Amino acid sequence: MKRWNIASVFLIGEEGAFRIIELDADRVNIITGASGTGKSAVIKALDYCLGSSKCQLPVYVRRRCVAVGVKWVRGVDELISCRQVPLVGKAPNSYMYVTTGRNLKVPRSVEEFEGRGPVAVSKARLGEAFGIEAMPIADSDQLERDALDRPSIRQFTPYVFVTKEVIDSETVLLHGLDDARKAATIISTMPYFLGVVNGSTAAAERRLRQARRALEIDAAREEARVAKDSLLKQRCRVLLGEAQQLGLVERPTEEVDEAFLVGMLRRAVSPTARPLQYPSADHLDALQQRRQATLKELNQTKRKLRALAVTEQDSLEYEAAVSTQQQKLQIAEHLNLLEVPTKCPVCESETSAGAEIAIAMRRSLETIRAETSAVGRLRPKIAEAQEQLNKRVEELSGLLRELDAAVASALSQIAEAKHFADLAQLQSFFRGRATYFLETIDDQLLKPAKDLTKQRDEIAELEAKVDADNRRVRMRRAETTVSRYASEAFSKLPKVEPCVDAELMFSAREPSVSIIEAGTDGAVLSMADLGSDQNWLAVHVALAFGLQRHFEEERRPVPGVIVLDQLSRPYFPNQSRDVDEAEDEGDEDVAEVEPEVDEARPDEISISDDEDYVAMRQHIDFLFKEVEARSGLQVLLLEHAYFPSDPRYVSATKERWTKASGQGLIPRNWRRRSKN
Repeated sequence: MKRWNIASVFLIGEEGAFRIIELDADRVNIITGASGTGKSAVIKALDYCLGSSKCQLPVYVRRRCVAVGVKWVRGVDELISCRQVPLVGKAPNSYMYVTTGRNLKVPRSVEEFEGRGPVAVSKARLGEAFGIEAMPIADSDQLERDALDRPSIRQFTPYVFVTKEVIDSETVLLHGLDDARKAATIISTMPYFLGVVNGSTAAAERRLRQARRALEIDAAREEARVAKDSLLKQRCRVLLGEAQQLGLVERPTEEVDEAFLVGMLRRAVSPTARPLQYPSADHLDALQQRRQATLKELNQTKRKLRALAVTEQDSLEYEAAVSTQQQKLQIAEHLNLLEVPTKCPVCESETSAGAEIAIAMRRSLETIRAETSAVGRLRPKIAEAQEQLNKRVEELSGLLRELDAAVASALSQIAEAKHFADLAQLQSFFRGRATYFLETIDDQLLKPAKDLTKQRDEIAELEAKVDADNRRVRMRRAETTVSRYASEAFSKLPKVEPCVDAELMFSAREPSVSIIEAGTDGAVLSMADLGSDQNWLAVHVALAFGLQRHFEEERRPVPGVIVLDQLSRPYFPNQSRDVDEAEDEGDEDVAEVEPEVDEARPDEISISDDEDYVAMRQHIDFLFKEVEARSGLQVLLLEHAYFPSDPRYVSATKERWTKASGQGLIPRNWRRRSKN
C-alpha cells in the first residue's frame, strides 16, 4: 500500500522570492548544514502546515518569509497545504489553503494559493485526505468543544516528528508529550491511531466521557438542590404552622414537595385568606409531646447504635482470638497429630491416651470453626442494623429540628399575640414575615427535579457499544505488536549496557517504554535507568520505526514519514548547541546574526574513524535498510554530520548548507519584510 510522503517543502518571500526543497518518496532524504542554517525550522514549517495553532518558525525566517507550504504525494494522489506566515509578535490568521488532486502545480506566490478555508475546516479536509474517519458533530458549538478530543492531523505528529526535545531525552517519549495541553489529547487519541478503535467507536468513547462528566455535574447539582430544598421545606413548614394557628391554611401532608408548600404559603399571605381559628396553647402542648417522644426515640436509637458498635468490636476481638486458637490447632492437622495410633511405639502395648487427646483436639477445632462461621454470619447483620439505625438517627434528628423550630415559632407567636390588640394585627405581622421570605426564595429551587434517567440510559448504551473488554484485548495486541517491531529495530541499533540484548515493552496508557533485560534474572528498566544518551537515542529511533511499521501493517491514517532531527547529537555534541537551539526557537538577538560573519559557529562536523563514528554509521545503515524493507516509508534526516565517504549518504543529501556555500533554508538575498 502506498502511503503519504512529502514531495517538497517550499517558502515564499517578498518580491517574487521562492525557495523549494524537493524530496524523494519511499527514500531516505538528508539535509545537512551548519548551526543556524535553519535545519530544525523545516520541522516547524511542516508542523505549521499541518494546522498548528501557533507559528513557531524562527524570527529570522518569519522576517523574510511571507508563506510556507508542503506538497504531499501518495502514488498519483497529491495534496498541497499552505499557510501565510504572520509578522513577528502577531498571531497566525484564521485561514489555511488546502488543495487535493493530481498533477498539482506548486504555487510560487500567495496569489496562486487555492482552497482557502478556516483552519478548523482545513484540518478536517487534511484529515479526510490522510484517511482519518470523519466523525459527526451535532452542532457548530460542539465543534470547538470536541476539537481537543477528536482524532485529527494534530494527533499524528508525535509519530512523524522525532525532534531535538525527544531524540536523546530520558523523559519525553514522543513529540508533544512534554506539553500538558497536548499530552492529554495525544494519549486519548492513541487507541484510534493504533487501530484499537474505529471512528464510530472513538466517537462513542468521546461521547461516553462527555456523558459521564455531564452526569457527574448534574448529579452534584441535584444533590445541592435537594440539600437546599430540605432547608426550604423546613422553613416553609414552620411558617405554614404559624399560618395554621392563625387559621389561614390547613395542615399540609408530609409527602408534598417544596413547590406545593410555597404555593400554600402564597395563598396564606393573599388578601383572600380568611382565618379559620384563633391560635391555641393546646397546639404547643401537642408539639412538646411530639418533641419529647421524638427525643426519647432518638436517644434510644443512639443507645442501640452504641451497643451495636460495642458488639461489633467484641465480635472483631472474639474473631481474632478464635482465629488465633484455630491457627494453633491447625498445627495438629499439619503434623498429622489427629491420627494417633492406639499402640505405644516403644513397647507396643495398647494405650488410648494419644487417641483421646487427638479426639479432644479435633472437637476443639470443629467447635472453633463453627464459632468462626457464626461470627462471619453475624457481622453483616450487625453492619446492616447499624446502617438502618444511622438512617433512623438522621430522620429523627431532622424531625427534632423541625419540631424545635415549630415550638419556638409557637412560643414566639403566643408571646407576640399578647402584644396585638386583635388577631388581625397578628395576621398582618405574619403576612409581612412570610412575604419577605417568599421574595427571597431562589426561583431555581422551585424548578422540578431534573430527570437523570435518560442520561444513565445513554451511558449504559454507550458502554455496551464501546465494549471495554474487546478494547482492552485489542489494545494489548497493538502494544505487543509495536513492542515486537520496536525490539527488532532496537536489536539493530548501537547501544551500551544495560540495553545490550534487551527488549522494549511499549505501553500506550501512559504512554511509556520499559526496557527488559535478557535472561530470567533480567531487570525491567525505565528510561531514567538507562543513563546514556546513546541508549535513549536507540529507544526513540526504535519506537518511531516500530510504530510506523504497525501503522503500515494496520493501514492506519498516519503518513509514512519520519523526520529525525540530528541523530548525531549523542555522538558529536555541537559546541555551539545553545546558539543553534536559540535560533530554532526564534530568539531575536541570535537569529539576526548573519551566518557568514559569525565565525564562532561550527560548519559540518568532521567525522573520524572512532567508536562514535562506527555507531553513527550503524544508525545510518539502519535507516537505509529499514526504508528499503518497508513499503511507502520515507525518512527525512536533518543532520549536522556529513559522510562524504558514504555514496548512499551523499546521494540522499538533498540540501547541504555550509558556511562556505552560504546556503540555508532562507537565501541571504531575501529582503526583510517591510512591516516587520
